[in-house]
Amino acid sequence: SLLNGGLTNVSPIYWGIVLALASGIELYERQITNNDDESADSIRLPGDLGFDPLNVYPTSLNDQMNMQLAEIKHGRLAMLAVTGFAIQECVTKIGVVNQTP
Repeated sequence: SLLNGGLTNVSPIYWGIVLALASGIELYERQITNNDDESADSIRLPGDLGFDPLNVYPTSLNDQMNMQLAEIKHGRLAMLAVTGFAIQECVTKIGVVNQTP
């Protein structure tokens, strides 16, 4: 399990690649965000990189607000679930994936 010492089994090369990719995405976002111009076209939401190859993001403002709210709620629920997994592993000293049949 990752929480019970399993991170030592992951290659440092993998973490270097993950860090490089995350840094590249952040730098790209900095380049496309223009903080000097406050026009309506230049205002972007955090994480809005214009990447939607399947055209899943709705076009109407009301549907966009509903999707953003759903994304926040799902993210919060996922954080609670991972916290529950961490507590479960801490108490039982057995990985969550090893406890499920």
